[in-house]
Amino acid sequence: MPKQKIRIRLKSYEISLLNESCDKIIDTASRTDSLTMWPIPLPTRRRIYCVLKSPHVNNDSIKHFEIRIHKRIINVYA
Repeated sequence: MPKQKIRIRLKSYEISLLNESCDKIIDTASRTDSLTMWPIPLPTRRRIYCVLKSPHVNNDSIKHFEIRIHKRIINVYA
């Protein structure tokens, strides 16, 4: 039975960087003979911002911007 448990929680706007970081963490943990659970994906959070195109006229014209926050959890048992 492992005595220590490390839970690493990662967040990123870009999924490619998040996957690279997960791979590096798992490679490092495997070199120390630790048991690792593969990255557990958490729900992606979307934040939508509405911005008016012009400050005074045409209030119906709105631009929408979206930011996605991707999350992963890695459990390392040492």
